Amino acid sequence: MIRSLLTIIFFCSLIGGCAPLQVPTNPFGTKADDGFRQHGSASRVDGSMTEQVYHSVRQAKSDNGVVLQVVGDSPTARVLPLPEAGQSVYVSELLTQTGVLGKLGHVEATLYRHSDEIIGGIPMEIKMGRSRDNVQPASDYALQPGDRLLVSKAANPALEMLLGGLLGR
Repeated sequence: MIRSLLTIIFFCSLIGGCAPLQVPTNPFGTKADDGFRQHGSASRVDGSMTEQVYHSVRQAKSDNGVVLQVVGDSPTARVLPLPEAGQSVYVSELLTQTGVLGKLGHVEATLYRHSDEIIGGIPMEIKMGRSRDNVQPASDYALQPGDRLLVSKAANPALEMLLGGLLGR
């Protein structure tokens, strides 16, 4: 009985009339980095979250401050105090008053809002103006204790447009 069943399956596969049997290997799907917490695993952490940065965020949360993290700068992360309650500081003010915009010129930035569920924080995109040297008002967030602002130098937008035009993009 088993031998005849195996023979039928073998001939079906040779003829091509049967689709090959595919057994799922992972009942939770195959996408490992879809942003959702997976069964039995820790939350996803972005590559900018090092142990030093993690401790800086914890310190900032407890000391009413924020972390400014500039890619390629030393020290990587700085804890900056926020003013007393009732006064708000916005992303644009932080970038200007710390001299980051003056030093880097054109920047890309992401704000990571502190969260107890997500180790690296909740990413909030900072939309920069066309020249990438100012923050668009819609994403000029008020900073909260424990926030982490990740800033990196962006390519000069004028050169990007020129290159894009030459390459036909």
